[in-house]
Amino acid sequence: MTPGPSSPGRRRASDALLAVGYPLAVGAAAKLLPMYRQRRFRRFLTLEAGTASVVAGLALRRRRLPALVNAGALVVFAGAWMLGGGRK
Repeated sequence: MTPGPSSPGRRRASDALLAVGYPLAVGAAAKLLPMYRQRRFRRFLTLEAGTASVVAGLALRRRRLPALVNAGALVVFAGAWMLGGGRK
């Protein structure tokens, strides 16, 4: 098991990033296929911002594997958006 945050400030920042990031990412991902089909750019940006916030929150907690998995998802979402034709 990896060690947690080393300071209370780091823990608060991590908590805030995760509290914002998870609802944004999950909410946007709930309609993932329509987002890509209909090229909903704002929803895509919400997904990316939420996922980036989760990655930062996990990195602050020194949770390397979960942070890397979420960072990979961030890259996959962006790649799928670009391969699908970008913004209309």
